[in-house]
Amino acid sequence: MISVVVPYRNSADYLDRCCSSLMQLPDGYEFVMVDDNHDPETIGRDESVVIKYAEFDERFKLYMNELTPGVSGARNTGIDYAVGEWITFLDADDELLPGADKAFRRALKAEANVHQINHKRYYPSKDRTKIKYRNLGGWYDIEHLPAAWFGVWNKLFRSEFLRDNNIRFCEGLQYGEDGLFVLECLAVDNRIHHADIDLYAVKHNFYNQESLSKSKTDDAVIEQIHEYESFLLRQSDNRIRRAVCEEIALLWSVRMKKFYKE
Repeated sequence: MISVVVPYRNSADYLDRCCSSLMQLPDGYEFVMVDDNHDPETIGRDESVVIKYAEFDERFKLYMNELTPGVSGARNTGIDYAVGEWITFLDADDELLPGADKAFRRALKAEANVHQINHKRYYPSKDRTKIKYRNLGGWYDIEHLPAAWFGVWNKLFRSEFLRDNNIRFCEGLQYGEDGLFVLECLAVDNRIHHADIDLYAVKHNFYNQESLSKSKTDDAVIEQIHEYESFLLRQSDNRIRRAVCEEIALLWSVRMKKFYKE
């Protein structure tokens, strides 16, 4: 079984399309819907959408992330409750297009703890499709990372691997939590298998800065750098250390460019 973890917050305007796209998937999936409990005034609207689908499809499972609001906490709640052998993550404002099951199944033909898939997104706000980070199929490691290694929206993770190694999203981060999560995986198993097949999705809420995935502020970037440094200090493998140092240097470069523009 594949568990699709969907954190949502103030997302009623997009959840309907997200849930409808999940229903196209055949048997062998569960949809772990996690309410981030951010705004009490909108919880009812969000839940009413999910409940509507859960009443007709038992694959929809509803959970509340009450203790640590934020996308990282919501995803960790999803990991805790997912029963599938594999876990993937989808944002509430994303809509999977036909062919997702084919992409997932092809990826899983290899024996790996982490699988990556090409990701192709259509942006209604821009009226264009963007090919997100195409890679050749095969094996990659910390010294030869695939493009888009830092994302979780283009991957399948073996749930037993995550739980046995206590790999979690950093709940203190508002930005960059995906990349740190993937680095935690690579610190345990220095391999990612990439399937050269496209996974199509629609990103409906690209410009909304209040969405769970759009929170790139100066403070958030600085906090991300601090968390990466903390991760770096815990590592003994020089290959991991070099990769993290390169990422920290890139983050500082982006931050300083913005600083001087201001």
